[in-house]
Amino acid sequence: MRVLVIGAGTIGCAYGLMLSRVAELSVLARPESASRVRGGVPVTLRSPDGGRLIRRVLRPRVVTEAVDADLVLVAVDRTRLATVLPLLDTLSRATAVLFMLNHWDLLAELGHRYDERDWLLGFPGQIGGGRDREGVDVTLFPRGTVLERGRGSRRDLADGVGALLARAGLSVRREARMNEWLAVHWLQQSVTPGALAEAGGYEALLTDRRALTRMARALREGVTVCRARGIRTERMMPAPLLSLPAPLVGRSLGTMLAAPSTRRMVESHMAHGLPEWRAGLVEVARTGRRLGVDMPVWWSYEAALGVGPELPPGP
Repeated sequence: MRVLVIGAGTIGCAYGLMLSRVAELSVLARPESASRVRGGVPVTLRSPDGGRLIRRVLRPRVVTEAVDADLVLVAVDRTRLATVLPLLDTLSRATAVLFMLNHWDLLAELGHRYDERDWLLGFPGQIGGGRDREGVDVTLFPRGTVLERGRGSRRDLADGVGALLARAGLSVRREARMNEWLAVHWLQQSVTPGALAEAGGYEALLTDRRALTRMARALREGVTVCRARGIRTERMMPAPLLSLPAPLVGRSLGTMLAAPSTRRMVESHMAHGLPEWRAGLVEVARTGRRLGVDMPVWWSYEAALGVGPELPPGP
């Protein structure tokens, strides 16, 4: 099996390392990153308690343009996807493509291509962390890799890709409404930078019950936007929990954010992935305005970040 990973960031390198156990791996990197990746990327996989499980140097075949592959795994962040789609258009229609990224409405961005090609939606939630000059350092969670269930011939393709991911050591859950699931999940990362900015930082948020309660209310507003889009959220986490009193949900958010594995993941990702999260906050707010949803807390987060209806997400 020949696998081409597009994106040499945290997810691309970590999932690439796992897949290199069972597949012939190539990584497509931007020209400015190619020499770094070609020289080897140290990857540390940690257990949720912070202990080191595996430390390996990933030395894949590195390319700067698309090559033939049986499976292409797209692991770029949402803000770069538009630059990748023209490259995917050059691939054979028989090439399977798996999008492993977070997105507010992935099917809308893919458009007719999704229906016409062997493309699948997934989410790389089993890996969380970041990268620096020393390499990639991530937590490998027991669960979290999500893959669309697929229908008709797409079901057989999804079954095969799911089996490959499982052989690589990943725990795969199948989701029938993957695009909608991604939208609900998108809220969790998009709300975070606003809550942190308004509270004054990570530690300040953890110790501020009012700020955590406001974060819970902002998530409710986001779920309301999902419902206005026509998404049935009742069985998609965290939507069911948000029906509880906001102070109680806020305390649960504080407990989750205080967990060492969550804190490492959030702080590491925000060190290099903040533009995507800020863009997500603005994107949800824009949809809410278009659909007439009142979002006072979410809008206050825009103000805290210095973004809003008249301002771009920024770097």
